[in-house]
Amino acid sequence: MRILFLVIVLANVWVYALGQGWLGPRPVDEGRQTQRLAQTLQADRITLPGRP
Repeated sequence: MRILFLVIVLANVWVYALGQGWLGPRPVDEGRQTQRLAQTLQADRITLPGRP
């Protein structure tokens, strides 16, 4: 019975670690471009040359 309990606890820790991204990218984020979102431009700070 103790072995079954230990296996269930380890399985829960494994699934939690996978969901948190401790073992690589999260399954939800596989197709996302997270680096691109971090590099977004701030459009209100852009000024064109020759325009006041």
